Amino acid sequence: MKKDEIIQQLNQNHLAFAKKLESLGNEDFTRIPGPKWTAGQQLDHILKSVVPTAKIFNTPPKVLEEKFGLAQNPSRSYNTLVDDYLKILESLRDFVLPERFVPTRITIENRKQTLSELLAAIASLNRGLQLFDEAVLDSHRIVHPAMGKLTLREMLYFTIYHVTHHDRQILENLEKYPE
Repeated sequence: MKKDEIIQQLNQNHLAFAKKLESLGNEDFTRIPGPKWTAGQQLDHILKSVVPTAKIFNTPPKVLEEKFGLAQNPSRSYNTLVDDYLKILESLRDFVLPERFVPTRITIENRKQTLSELLAAIASLNRGLQLFDEAVLDSHRIVHPAMGKLTLREMLYFTIYHVTHHDRQILENLEKYPE
């Protein structure tokens, strides 16, 4: 995927997620589906994941290179990255999510503000991404807490997928754990 398509997918997927959360009734938004996260907690987790990603893409490539080094392997395709992520989720049953990504409860009163913050973070990510050359997306890397070293392009693919993963979880959890 090239930069323009990545930007389009980031916008499309996060906007669809926001619209789904806006459309949920208050009870479904705050209902605790068994041992799973509420819809509001899913939102908070996505926000906590996107904000540092936006910061990365608003950091000069030279600084990223100094901090994380250059990629040693070519970027995986979107589908390969998603397949690898799902395999990691299966194999890391005991993985402890770093505290900075653990969601807090989002109340009905905070829903609109948190959704606005998420869409603002996506806009910031996309503005920063516009300044990166295609080649830098494949030559520079960062570290993902579960997946390890990813190229910048792979991190963007992850961000595109991650929101759809949690979007699906919201409805699955509400159906699996009815009131």
